[in-house]
This record gives sequence, C-alpha cells and structure tokens, in this order.
Amino acid sequence: MKESTLQTLITARALIEQAERHCALGDRYLATAGLIVLQDAVELVFLAILIEKGIDEDRAIEKLTFDEMISAIGQLGIKVPKSGTLKAMNKLRVTAKHYGQVMEPLTVQGHLNTAKVAIDTILNLAVGKTLREVLLTELVGDTISRPFLDEAVAALTHRNYIQSLIATRKAFFLEFEQDYCIYGYRDVLANAPFGGGLLGFFNGGWKAHYWIKNMEWIRDNVKTPFDYVQINHETWRIDAMEWGINTQVLNNIRRLTPDAVQLEIKGDWYIRLPAGYEANSANRENSSVCLDLTIEAIRRKHEHIRSARTVSKDKPYETPPAYIGQPLFEKPSQDSQVIRYLAEDDRYVVEEMLTGFNAQKIFYRIHCTASSGESFFGYVEQIEAQPLN
Repeated sequence: MKESTLQTLITARALIEQAERHCALGDRYLATAGLIVLQDAVELVFLAILIEKGIDEDRAIEKLTFDEMISAIGQLGIKVPKSGTLKAMNKLRVTAKHYGQVMEPLTVQGHLNTAKVAIDTILNLAVGKTLREVLLTELVGDTISRPFLDEAVAALTHRNYIQSLIATRKAFFLEFEQDYCIYGYRDVLANAPFGGGLLGFFNGGWKAHYWIKNMEWIRDNVKTPFDYVQINHETWRIDAMEWGINTQVLNNIRRLTPDAVQLEIKGDWYIRLPAGYEANSANRENSSVCLDLTIEAIRRKHEHIRSARTVSKDKPYETPPAYIGQPLFEKPSQDSQVIRYLAEDDRYVVEEMLTGFNAQKIFYRIHCTASSGESFFGYVEQIEAQPLN
C-alpha cells in the first residue's frame, strides 16, 4: 500500500471517530457537525482509493466533485454500494454547511452506518482489506494482542458477535488490564520486601496499589478470578493521558465487553458474561464499536511507545593493545577497587565517557565480556594516545 494512501486512510479514520462521538450524544447541533465531518471522511476514502490505483497520475483528482469521485471509482470496476444514499448525504452536508440547516441525530446516525458499510466494501474490493484491517496491519503491527484482534475481526465478519466481543476483551486485557492483575502476589506475605519481586513484574500487577499485593489482602477480597484485576485509577488515568486516550473510551470498552482474565502467561482464559448480555449486547453495532475503539486505543499506546528514542551503542570489539593489562575500576577513580585487569581476548562496549572524581582524569564506563563469557561493568582510564571513542 502506498504511503500516501495509508496517511489518507488514517485521517479518514480519525474523522469517522469524531463523527461517531458527535452522533452518539443525541444533540442536533453536534450531529450536524458530525455529518459534515463524516462526508469529509468518505471523500478522503474515495481519494485514497484513487491514489492507490494511480488515477492521480493522469487526472487532477483533487478537482473532482463527490459524484465524480464515485463515477471514477466505478470506472475502476469497483461498485460503490448505496451510492444514492451517499449522494443524498453529500447534499445534506451542503445544506448544513452552507445554509445552516440543523440535522436530526437519527438521520445522521443512519448516514453514518451507511457510510461505514460502503467504506469497508469498496476498500475490500480495492486493497483486499476493510478499514479496520488496514489499521491492524499497517499501524498496530505484531503486538501481544494482535492474534485476538485478528480473531475478533474474523468473528465479526462471520457474524459471531459474542465471540468477537470476547476476543476484543482478551486483547484489551493483555494491553491494559494485565498490569493490574495481582495474581502473581497471591503467595507474598504483607511485610515481604519488594512486593513479589520479578515474579510479580512478569506475571502482571505491578501497576496495582502496593498495599493489595499480598496474600492476606487477596485471601480476604478476591472471591472470583476476576477480582484479581484491581485498577489503580490514578495510574490508569495518567497512562491514558500519556497515550492520548480518553479514559472514558477505556472504561466504555470495559463496560461493553465481557470480562476476560488470563492469570498466567499462556494460561487458561476466564470469561464472565452478565445475565442477558448475549441477548442485549452481542450485536453487530456493539461488536464493531468495541473492536474499533480497542484497535485505536492499542494503536495510540504503541505509537507512544515507538516514539521513544535512545542513543545507539557501540558493537562489541576487541580490546586495543594499549588497554591490555589496564585496571577496570569499580568507580571512576584510580583509588577505587580494581575489578579485573583487561585481557587481550576481552571484548567490550563503551557505555559512556565521563570525568572522574579527579577532574583532570577522563574515564570510560565499559561493559567488558571475558573469553569465559563472564561480564563486568566498570571504569577504565582514558589513554590519550588511543581514545576509545
């Protein structure tokens, strides 16, 4: 997929989310604003398809009207479903934007549903994927939750809505709730140091309140497997702000999907359904909304993680002759304890260069690996004739 196509679809997806929020509030004025935004989103999807097919190389597609875009896509052999309804939506948008006409929320909601069906249909014909699948493939990537997102998409396609919702919640648990699962602390005494150590970190729960991570609290308060998940709402809120996610979105996903918990890595899943849930909530609309919200939340989280940058480090290389036999100090000082003397077959990575406790001396902090495989961290004094940087 072309980079310009993907960028256009990402923008369209953002506009659709905005339209969904406006339509969900039941306010006529916000719904009218949502209609205007929705029409722009549909137009961007049309534009993305024309770009992907290379039509922009022969025609000035930015000058095409909405109806002309539908015609141009049709000439590619891609039939736009419900084109009459979409054209009517475009006319309503003109009425709302240029004449100030207010639209009813129910009318706008109908156009939103039509637009989403049309978008997924034409994208599937053009690039072999729906908009949701495009975002999954191109933006979410290979995350721990990806298999469950794929499962949710497949279940939704086959109209297995309850399975789609369960798979969505499994993905959500792995990305957001697992860090609050205190199952790994069930054998830790209340006064034990480190609150469970590495076991708790790798088994989840490290973001939960410190005072509940012990066997006494768990014995008195955990009545079902789902009680092991104890959200620290302050940390939950701060993380959401960091990732650029509305906390209400996260809470809505938790409320609208069945509870799903995995207590051990690659362990069994525990599922809880409220009474009447399958009859009242296992429908296409709820499944689609929850899946879309979850994909977007995960995308934002990993986009934030990927934005982190670190300085590169040297690859290991052999000790230069000038440094063979030089002492590796515990601290950047010649008076410090000597850890070892550098040998000819040592390999090392320079971590940093710094001034020692004696400001006239320069030291390197290095990670030294002996031929036996044993590793050491320490400081070696710089030899001016052969610096390591």
